[in-house]
Amino acid sequence: YGTPDVLTYEDVDLPTPAAGQVRIRVAGTSFNSVDGTIRAGFMQEPMPLTLPHTPGLDVAGTVDEVGDGVTRWAVGDEVVGFLPFTVDGAAAEHVLASAGSLARAPKSIPLADAAALPLVGLTAWQALFVHADLKAGQRILVTGATGAVGGYAVQLAAAAGAHVIASASEASADQARHLGAHEVVGRIAADATTVVGEPVD
Repeated sequence: YGTPDVLTYEDVDLPTPAAGQVRIRVAGTSFNSVDGTIRAGFMQEPMPLTLPHTPGLDVAGTVDEVGDGVTRWAVGDEVVGFLPFTVDGAAAEHVLASAGSLARAPKSIPLADAAALPLVGLTAWQALFVHADLKAGQRILVTGATGAVGGYAVQLAAAAGAHVIASASEASADQARHLGAHEVVGRIAADATTVVGEPVD
């Protein structure tokens, strides 16, 4: 644990998938604030690691070996996933993942770029559908609507049939509309109701 100086680059054995796992040839991973928080040692109590530890919670890559019992994925499949906090991550050439924790990688962007999806996409989904219980027809205000999490929240809420009000800068207004926002308001620095007008769900 510590500053970025504690990171090292070294060779390790090629991992072998256990039953229910696949091995992924990594095309890309990401670096989110949570990665820095874990490395710095601020999450030792809720997320204890066995050191040395390979970071990288997000992964995009190609399945290159499957473990016993895996039928959903085959060698050559392109996948994305969010890896558990306490296992070795995707800042490596190969990583192991539970077959059930992966999704097909999007085809509309380069595979390495798809590594930017899992953590922020799942954060947006969890906020909308687990914590806020968003339903079709509801009005939702998304602050930071063109940011990493906010951009996915706008898309997911619009796809779910909600009326999406995006809070974004004037320079980002067109992007928010492109993502699916029905209305765009400026940044909210005071009482949201004075900016939005009608109440939101």
